[in-house]
Amino acid sequence: MHEIKDSTLDERAFLIGICHKQNESREEYDYSIQEMVELAKTAGIYIVDIYVQSLEKPNPRSYIGSGKLDEIKAAINEKSIPTLLFNDNLSSSQLKNISQSTNCNIVDRTELILRIFTKHAKTYEAKLQVEKAQLEYSYSKLKNMWQHFSRIGGGVGVRGPGETQIEMDRRIIRNRISALAKRLDEIKKTTEIKQKKRSTYISICLIGYTNAGKSTLFNKLTSENVYVADELFATLDSTTRSINLSEKERIMITDTIGFIENFPSLLVQSFYSTLHEVRTADLLIHVVDINNPKYLDNIKTVNKVLLEINASNVDTIMVFNKYDIYKKTKNFLHHKSILNFYKNSIMVSAQTGENIDTLMKKIKSILKINKNLKKITFPSNNKKFLSIVQNNLITSKLKYIDKTNELECETNVEKTVIEANQELLDKSTLQKKMNPSILK
Repeated sequence: MHEIKDSTLDERAFLIGICHKQNESREEYDYSIQEMVELAKTAGIYIVDIYVQSLEKPNPRSYIGSGKLDEIKAAINEKSIPTLLFNDNLSSSQLKNISQSTNCNIVDRTELILRIFTKHAKTYEAKLQVEKAQLEYSYSKLKNMWQHFSRIGGGVGVRGPGETQIEMDRRIIRNRISALAKRLDEIKKTTEIKQKKRSTYISICLIGYTNAGKSTLFNKLTSENVYVADELFATLDSTTRSINLSEKERIMITDTIGFIENFPSLLVQSFYSTLHEVRTADLLIHVVDINNPKYLDNIKTVNKVLLEINASNVDTIMVFNKYDIYKKTKNFLHHKSILNFYKNSIMVSAQTGENIDTLMKKIKSILKINKNLKKITFPSNNKKFLSIVQNNLITSKLKYIDKTNELECETNVEKTVIEANQELLDKSTLQKKMNPSILK
């Protein structure tokens, strides 16, 4: 048991967890517990005490052992604790059994994260996404929540009021989920139209573990002032801004939602359209808090989500953030070994701006790899594509060819520009005049 001194929050709770003997050290688990304390704080929950039990695996009935549960029940009565918070996801039967045994409100890891998402959802789309995830979570737990009522008024072949109620609740939840899915699909179509309009620009997305400093880095790169707070999941909504990479090159940078260990899959599903920009990005900037003792695990967590949303093959720069703190405690060899291990990596301080210029050079260098100098000729009357060439591509001077009534230039052609204007190319004679390799 651990004592927690801060009592400035609203809801009082015990935090309960299991340290798996074979899978992790106690130091690693203590960090996981501290992360849950921070999650609880963000959700407005004051942790009174922490109880950790070392077990090979959770008890299938009550998660923790019966002796530990009895110890906690005695403390609940002594301190009048209304809520038990678990550093894990509970099965519906575990949730029901613990609730009946303790008469407490039971909150597992997924429900806690959903609470935070509800609190921080600001836009209409984010609110719908969170509500959909909440309902899907509730639907999965509903059977055992109502099971004890089904025995009332029992008898062979006779429905109890609990059984009738669960059927009604399930139908209401299914209908609401369906309605939310339709609304989100409509928003998705609108979003895709907006993204298509921006698709002539290079797209860069910031990704990373929650509270790694993504929004601070976004502000530094774009000179913006998006909301930044030292708390988990401070922002849920994607924010996109454009910056000039050079005189004739403008790129779009997007700050996305942060991830966390055991990130609920239903949230990934609900925010799938929001994460579309990550999947379609030309470059990802993976922001890592280098001072986090579990930064390697955090990298794995983010990579797992990228795999889940089919974005694991996008070019990525590893940005180890908070370098201003790190270099005071670590030696040069440790620093160098990290950068040597991760391809396309850099250490920066988004807070102080250290190495931001070097990061911008690295971004330009990687984007340049995807460009090739090509000669383009196209009909001079194709004003629309001429505008695209002049506004979005770095070109040599346009040359008019009188004999064929065409324009010619050399340009560093972006693959995304060609793909975004494929329909226009198909309708003109431009495609016939261009080197076929330009379209690959």
